Amino acid sequence: MSYRIFRAVVAGAAIALAVSGCAFSPLAHRIKVGEEPFFVFVGEGRDQHTDLFAVLAAGGPVTQVTFTALIEMSPRLTPTGEVVAFLRMRDSLPDQHRDIVVINLLSYSEVLIPLPDSAGRPSAVAWSDDATKLYIRTDRGVWQAAAPQLPSVVTPVAANNGAVADSALELWLGRPRFSRVVSCSASGLCVIGPKGDTAVLAPDGRDAIRWGNDSVGWFQSGGIVVRSLGPGHERIVTWKEGPTNPRDGSYARGGFLPRR
Repeated sequence: MSYRIFRAVVAGAAIALAVSGCAFSPLAHRIKVGEEPFFVFVGEGRDQHTDLFAVLAAGGPVTQVTFTALIEMSPRLTPTGEVVAFLRMRDSLPDQHRDIVVINLLSYSEVLIPLPDSAGRPSAVAWSDDATKLYIRTDRGVWQAAAPQLPSVVTPVAANNGAVADSALELWLGRPRFSRVVSCSASGLCVIGPKGDTAVLAPDGRDAIRWGNDSVGWFQSGGIVVRSLGPGHERIVTWKEGPTNPRDGSYARGGFLPRR
């Protein structure tokens, strides 16, 4: 996808999402959304509500993104960060209904993605690499919605596209993707290699994040540890005035998608 086409897709998404109205984005003058790298994660704010928060990839002050008495979870940013999709529910009861929410972080407009009754209960969302599809995993399979026409009709993922959807919903590393990060059977995070071999990645890590094409991050000791997939040292990203119990994040590299 060329840069010009991609920007047209982003512009279309902004227009489509604007039907729900727009407001002042809490990230304005704090993060250059769509230009610089940042990540969004879940935490409990001062009001003890579970909301979404954002901080630059280099760390620093945290900005609250959502402000509801509901529970937000599983945020996933588009690759350049203009849009975030996530799940929202009233409480954490096992059979609680979950909404799929999409917020444009430039206009702060919000839409709900309606699922057909046959789709089941959603558990995860993810964007395609070119941000033209939103994949949705439920207890009855994998579904997709077309972007930028949101909200759009949700349809089952075709069998010949199942591997692509699974690759987006799972945490795969590298480009082309060659290994997968999972929770270890005991604790921490493990990597499953291309031959099915398993190695411990972080004994105390949790909630791994795909950190661009060449790194992986995870939550540990109140911050994020970022490790390159190649040579190099680990680095720790810390933040100021963040929420309690930070977890479940998503990284956006900013800029534009590479030419294909």
